[in-house]
Amino acid sequence: MKLFLCILLGLFAGQSIAQRNCGTTHYWQEQLSSDQQLKARHEKLQHYPPSKKEQEKDVTDLSVITIPVVIHILYNTPAENISDEQIRSQIEVLNRDFGKQNKDFGQVPAAFAPFAADTRIQFELAKVDPEGRATNGIIRKKTTQASWKQDDMMKFSASGGDDAWDSRYYLNIWVCNLNRSLLGYSTFPGAVAAKDGVVIRTDIFGNINISSPVYNKGRTTTHEVGHWLNLKHLWGDSYCGDDGVDDTPPQRTYNSGCSSFPQIDPEGCNPSADGDMFMNFMDFSDDACILMFTYGQKQRMRNLFKEGGARASILQSPALGQPWNNTPSPYSQTSGASIHIFPNPAASGITFATGDNKPVIVKSFIIYNNTGKPVMRGNNSSGTQITGLIPGIYLISIEAEDTITTLKFVKK
Repeated sequence: MKLFLCILLGLFAGQSIAQRNCGTTHYWQEQLSSDQQLKARHEKLQHYPPSKKEQEKDVTDLSVITIPVVIHILYNTPAENISDEQIRSQIEVLNRDFGKQNKDFGQVPAAFAPFAADTRIQFELAKVDPEGRATNGIIRKKTTQASWKQDDMMKFSASGGDDAWDSRYYLNIWVCNLNRSLLGYSTFPGAVAAKDGVVIRTDIFGNINISSPVYNKGRTTTHEVGHWLNLKHLWGDSYCGDDGVDDTPPQRTYNSGCSSFPQIDPEGCNPSADGDMFMNFMDFSDDACILMFTYGQKQRMRNLFKEGGARASILQSPALGQPWNNTPSPYSQTSGASIHIFPNPAASGITFATGDNKPVIVKSFIIYNNTGKPVMRGNNSSGTQITGLIPGIYLISIEAEDTITTLKFVKK
């Protein structure tokens, strides 16, 4: 049974060495054992036609699948309320890794490079919330919960977390202060809708402002999203197990750190002189050394979006279209935030103010156009001139003290 919870274990031997491990298996087992319908759905998804033809050549005419993403930032301290830039860096990492555009792809050994695939799956922060209002795809919620466990409590407002957006149409990613041994975990396709998504520890989300020297490239999220798209670990979570993909070599168990090619396990089950595919995103190597998906993994993921597939509804998502509800979105407001802007609509300039219309100097701001592209930013300001913007609807993300507020305004 494929299990997907990835744990960081601290080992000390002269210097601190981190190891990406699958430390707990009971999460998915508990989900399956408590829900027979889920078990049946999951087992059905494990049987796909052979992928050998897909492995032989890259199908370059496949349409790009774009997955709308909503990021739930749960923070207890100001440091946990990470910036928009850090969040967007993670989306960029996903797009490069899934698109075989990662700059370190050249490190893939020549023996395995022909198997590496552009999955033609991309990710974009949602532009429309579940009620049709404009959003930047980021929810920020201050919580009294200092840390979280692998019990899904972060996925429910009733327990101090934040409720999922409709998982038929959004990839939900919860970013929170997980227990220190836990990097992140994910559901598989077919999971209960309210729990469906990925959970990542705050301090390893994205690739900027990351303190870990081992998990500093955002690839824990790449790995966990792979699980969300039905990929197993290469060893199938059992001794020389099956990951359901034809072009990943069999291996006895996971690799850690940064191996040298060829990585040959003398007690393993791989007869090839090329050894294990330790640089695959679904192994446990360090972020710097996981670099590729294969054609077989590409097919397994894309099969989910075929007619009747477990993630086919994503293709009908309105989340990347145009908003149709002009009321303010409650999702974009930070809990307790009192910052607003005036005038709105505005022709020449906007001012930042508190609830009583008293101007206030904010730490920073970023203005985004309707495609989500930053068009203006500033620091330590009480407002800004907008005469250079073309008329239209914009989102502005305002950081003040320990809160970040996202608002919509109209440039006349």
